[in-house]
Amino acid sequence: MTYRNIYNCRPAWVFTRTLPVFRSRKQSISCGSPSPMILLFALLFLSACAGLPVRGMVGGQAIETRVDSEAARYYLGSYLAGERSDAALDERIDRVYQSANGSLPDRNELKHLSDDFSVDFAALYFADQIARISVNRRFRSAFEQAYDYALKAFPEGRVRLPADDYEVLVVPTYLYKRLFSVGADMAVPRAALKKAGLTCHFVETQDDGAVEANAELVAAAIRARAPSGRRLIILSASKSGPEVALALTKLRPAETRHVAAWINAMGALQGTPLVDERLFPDLEWLMGKVDAAGTESMTTARGRQRFDTFRIPEHVFVVNYFGIPVVGSVSFFARASFFPLRKYGPNDGTVLLPDMIFPGGVTLTELGSDHFMRGRRLDIATVALALTVIRWVEHPDSELVRGPGS
Repeated sequence: MTYRNIYNCRPAWVFTRTLPVFRSRKQSISCGSPSPMILLFALLFLSACAGLPVRGMVGGQAIETRVDSEAARYYLGSYLAGERSDAALDERIDRVYQSANGSLPDRNELKHLSDDFSVDFAALYFADQIARISVNRRFRSAFEQAYDYALKAFPEGRVRLPADDYEVLVVPTYLYKRLFSVGADMAVPRAALKKAGLTCHFVETQDDGAVEANAELVAAAIRARAPSGRRLIILSASKSGPEVALALTKLRPAETRHVAAWINAMGALQGTPLVDERLFPDLEWLMGKVDAAGTESMTTARGRQRFDTFRIPEHVFVVNYFGIPVVGSVSFFARASFFPLRKYGPNDGTVLLPDMIFPGGVTLTELGSDHFMRGRRLDIATVALALTVIRWVEHPDSELVRGPGS
């Protein structure tokens, strides 16, 4: 049997070619012909049905989905379950684990696995390697307990976070004044944290501004909270991740003593190939003119160079939080960008998976979710994450906070 990538659907190809047609015809489509945008939506919907069905478990997270290859299906459904029935493939996978050097695979290693097996195989392997780090397992266990508690108690108003001791600084993501419908303004997390009793401070960044310019605004907001007497938890998402990291890097030690934790959700810490691929002109057609300096600041060249300068104070507890999708689980919102990024390896529809991790923090993943994190109730997950972070900060343990290879 051969283990090839059977996922050949190219919805992104359709997207890049259909949208210009839709532009030219949007005022002149005849009554009897289907809209190209409707055709696009139909093709994206149908692509969700492609792939090979499988169910399995990775690091305690169960998933039933479709994957892009026989190798990925065998790995998830059999190999990880301890059911070894293909000696040749077992040997190949064993060699992958044997070659691991005790740290998480980087983007180059994941690209190599994507080429050798498939992109979904590499994504699932990455998820398993994250889960094998003991600090990540313990943090997940604590989070799952908090989530189960919040799921019952939060709707009844019974979750109260320590407002006298903590407050939250929320930094919105790219185009948050225009993409509020998909959560870029982080309205749901803010409302949930306020309901749970925490004071939330919202940073009014430039919604299309450069990372460096917004980092100055974030730094000023962090500095301004120092006199409050409360410990600060910073919550960022996607593009605001590198903005927070750069702000914490530039601030003096005395200006960050009150910062207890940074929750780096889906952080585009090293930029995104979506900018390199020049897909943003289509975004401008949909959302209006955007600052070219803002998009340029998110190229992978700029992002990786900037990432190498980050120096987060050691007392700040960092949580990397993101989804790991496969072809059968990626949402409609992320689908059109998920596929062109697959040539670079596993991604969440916006960012390459390893590029969302800040070294030295704990990493919590949502298997099957993508950049839009639709796998759980966002309000419950936010409260559970805040509760878990506060409990860990209140009971410091160097092994818990600074796990090896996390």
